[in-house]
Amino acid sequence: MSFLSIIEKVDTFPYFSASSDYYTLVTHDALTPIGYITSEIAIFLSLETKYFNVDSQHKLIKISPDLDTFEKRNEAFAFVGEKWKVDPHFEIALGKGWRNELYAVYGPDHTPYLLIERAVSVLLGVNTYGVHINGYIEPQNTSNGKLKVWVPRRSATKPTYPGKLDNTVAGGIGYPQGIWETVVKESFEEAGLNEEFVKSHTRANGVVSYMIQPSLNSSVPPEGLVVQPEVEYTFDLEFDNETDVVPQPEDGEAESFHLMDVDEVLERIRNDEFKPNCALIFIDFLIRHGEITAENEPNYTEIVSRCHRRLPFPTK
Repeated sequence: MSFLSIIEKVDTFPYFSASSDYYTLVTHDALTPIGYITSEIAIFLSLETKYFNVDSQHKLIKISPDLDTFEKRNEAFAFVGEKWKVDPHFEIALGKGWRNELYAVYGPDHTPYLLIERAVSVLLGVNTYGVHINGYIEPQNTSNGKLKVWVPRRSATKPTYPGKLDNTVAGGIGYPQGIWETVVKESFEEAGLNEEFVKSHTRANGVVSYMIQPSLNSSVPPEGLVVQPEVEYTFDLEFDNETDVVPQPEDGEAESFHLMDVDEVLERIRNDEFKPNCALIFIDFLIRHGEITAENEPNYTEIVSRCHRRLPFPTK
């Protein structure tokens, strides 16, 4: 079985004529696209005439020219988010998913253009950012001579993908936290790993990127098939052996950690036991470690390219 089918569950947004079914959210100077928005969401934004100009003919949503500063845009998007939060139409997306955490949306100069509540970012189709860390043990240091990985099982009470398998540590990059700050924070909060260990054992690898429509294979939610362009900074965290340091659930995000060899990880990916984007990131990890190659994966080139999609909006 090719792993391409796993990638196709994550990088789901069409590559050609990608925006034809969506409105494009553009900056206050009408020069830069920053998000794709469903027709359902566009109706709600059309009511906010103080902040947005909705052009249905050209499928554009222009941020008002009056919102010409970072502070003004933050205030406007906060107002809309709080209004939607108590609207029954958004009960599932915002009522249960509200995080009280800000995400930065970047402009063409790669600096924060505006801040938005994490839950609202999903509805506006803007780029979001996270860190994903795979904790592993080299074959020469394992009991069976195979590459092993620490795999957590997500809590059964999590609102998204409860009980699914995950990367060792993962989390969104909230504002104003940096990438490395998020790595250290999430490693301690999710797996009980101290800063000294993380700093001395972690290596940055780069990024994976994709555009996902989370509801594509299920019933269409009230907000439509929203688009989530995501950039995930990936890291490898090497453990010296199987016993000296063991990740432990700390904040309830994970209910347990399991040490799996590469064969078990591959089997569980095939069985759809992983959260979809975490499966993609594990595939990227296994490619980099030589476990998935052009010799054993017939769609190798497409998989590699689909894990590193060029996004249509300015990035961090």
